[in-house]
Amino acid sequence: MPNLSAPIARSTSKREPTMNRAPAWNSFLLSKITLTFALIVFSFSCKGIKFSEDESYGQKLVSLRITAEEYGLLNGQLLSKKPARAEIRVAGSLKVNCNVAYAGRSSLDAYRKSYDLDFCDEKYEKRTHYRLSAQAIDKTLTRSFMGYEIFKTLDLLHPKAEPAVFYINNKYQGLYVFMETVDKEFFKARKIEIDELYKARFANAGFSQAFSSKIPEAFSYEGKGEDRFTLIEEIYKLVWLEENDAVFAQKIEAIVDIDSFLSYAAAAVFIDHWDGFDNNYFFAFHNDSRKLITIPWDLDRIWEKVDGDSPELLLQKNALLARLLKNAGYKKTFLEKLTKLSKKYSTEKLVAMMRKKEDATRDAYRADPILARYQTTAFNEFELSIKAWNIRVLEYLARNPI
Repeated sequence: MPNLSAPIARSTSKREPTMNRAPAWNSFLLSKITLTFALIVFSFSCKGIKFSEDESYGQKLVSLRITAEEYGLLNGQLLSKKPARAEIRVAGSLKVNCNVAYAGRSSLDAYRKSYDLDFCDEKYEKRTHYRLSAQAIDKTLTRSFMGYEIFKTLDLLHPKAEPAVFYINNKYQGLYVFMETVDKEFFKARKIEIDELYKARFANAGFSQAFSSKIPEAFSYEGKGEDRFTLIEEIYKLVWLEENDAVFAQKIEAIVDIDSFLSYAAAAVFIDHWDGFDNNYFFAFHNDSRKLITIPWDLDRIWEKVDGDSPELLLQKNALLARLLKNAGYKKTFLEKLTKLSKKYSTEKLVAMMRKKEDATRDAYRADPILARYQTTAFNEFELSIKAWNIRVLEYLARNPI
């Protein structure tokens, strides 16, 4: 029987943790101090370092934040170009949850895609839509900027375009062209009223006789007219059926703004815009003049096929242009415009323009995961193309004195 009056022997088993508490606490404290010190050192070492999406490389910054589900939807609808939802940010001044879709036609199979950005009801510089173009063919990413500047010299309407760096979910995609699309908003922003807009398509819009009965395969249409292609049909009829040159001139001037069209043609020849004669241009019916004006589009392939092209070959790619140039007055106007460009932009000036644009985007270009590998060869080859084509233009002008 136990002695209940004896002092209770206290177990020492619970005292052992107390005896070990000091070393354990000290160890925890030391770890905490070490971690804090490491974080302080890390924070100081990161001073001045910008995380990926903050790095604009001196260019306009455009970014998408898109869920895995929506990204899968976007990629799964590549050919149909149906939109997916994403958060779109532009230049730190616009942030909107709206739609993004792949853009282009021949470039859809390129490794790096182009995008159409839709801001829904929000506007960025008077527009709710923009194109973010990868310019898949142009490894310098300078051709469009140079080309539109040259079209501007002849007072042609043209899309605004500027370099931009692009991120998807904080990953740098590279250097792109942020540009307007040619649509109703394009004209509204310039306070120009149009009813109908035709886009040349599929390299079929050279007014060849083969497409006179299948115009929708040569032009797309945006407008409110019930007849849709009435004006384009009339051009086909005049080009191929009107044998009297004087009557042709009188009637075509009632439909087409000839000065605009010849300005476009002269600039397109000057920059070797070889796919701009039956593709990559717009006709818009100007409500004030009641005529079709011409707008350039998609210049990533200018100064490209220098070895296989000549000004004469380019001029034969569009039957309307070829018919106009049979008229002495129209041809004189065309040659005057081409001469103006040739005098304003010497070979040396064009090369200097290209190198200046190269310098302006150098940092973004060097960091570009695709373009960086082409930098030296791409710009040197572009310079050679400019020089070679300018010789051909000068030779053409020598063969066709005003």
